[in-house]
Amino acid sequence: MPATTNLPGDTPQSAWHLALGETIERAELHHRYGGRIHPRISPSRVTPNVFLFTTPAEPAGLFDGWTGEHVHFTGEGGTTGTDQVLTHGNKSVLHHHAEGRTLRLFHQRPDTMAVSYLGRLHLDTDHPYLWADAPGDPRRPLEIARRLVFRLRPVCSPPPSVLPSVPTADTAPQVRTEAAPAHLPNPNPAQRAAAKLIAAYSRYLRAVHATDLIHYRMRPAGALTELSTHHDSTRNELVAVRPTLARTAMWATLGELQDLARFMDPQPKRALLLPSEPDGDLAGLLHHADVSAIWPLDRYRFARTQPQNGAAER
Repeated sequence: MPATTNLPGDTPQSAWHLALGETIERAELHHRYGGRIHPRISPSRVTPNVFLFTTPAEPAGLFDGWTGEHVHFTGEGGTTGTDQVLTHGNKSVLHHHAEGRTLRLFHQRPDTMAVSYLGRLHLDTDHPYLWADAPGDPRRPLEIARRLVFRLRPVCSPPPSVLPSVPTADTAPQVRTEAAPAHLPNPNPAQRAAAKLIAAYSRYLRAVHATDLIHYRMRPAGALTELSTHHDSTRNELVAVRPTLARTAMWATLGELQDLARFMDPQPKRALLLPSEPDGDLAGLLHHADVSAIWPLDRYRFARTQPQNGAAER
């Protein structure tokens, strides 16, 4: 066993015997220092420690990583389609200082119970956590909920072997353009259909109107994840795309357009690119929301409604 290492803040009752970078079986760690063997966040009842197990390659650790200033650590819970909340292990992280506990970070190795000690951390006092949207369960990717992401600072030195993470945006929304959206690594059928639809509409705009869609990515202040949309600069029109006319998809898309339009100056018109002509009820909904509908007539032509009167323009 390595020599005892008493760091600032450690007491004789909580003497710490693991060196930075040392690997230990998780069962042995909890046998020595308490805590439970399975959770990502494991408060100890017998020593003043809260153990954090980063799993950046797993869905539970989706936002784990090192930003160059903070360690981002994804909270626990919310696997049933609900938001994560500040209870149980998440609460012990939030209140670790008030409870006199030390946060200790470990890297949980894939397919094994061996963990490597990455050092002591404390919660950022000015901005201790933020929220990010993500699936709570990879088996249900469409069930998006809020995930807690703690912002932790190393006590002594940057943690070794932690994957990089995107820093939090702390200024006004950053907007930049690209010729085309980034390709998704493993697109599902709906994403492939949407990409095919937007590509066909882009070709139509270039051929018929001598213009193109610009792909925008933006990250609001305080956010980890980017928002994405398409913009027709000739019409000053935001264009969202959905490969289905399902009503619930329409509700989500109308909210998306309303949200993204806030970041554009001057305020754009809004349009929804669909795989086929909307029926009267859906056309009425889009007209009420002041959103144009666009759909393909064939491989080379598209039609649209005007939000003012709901009539089709071909």
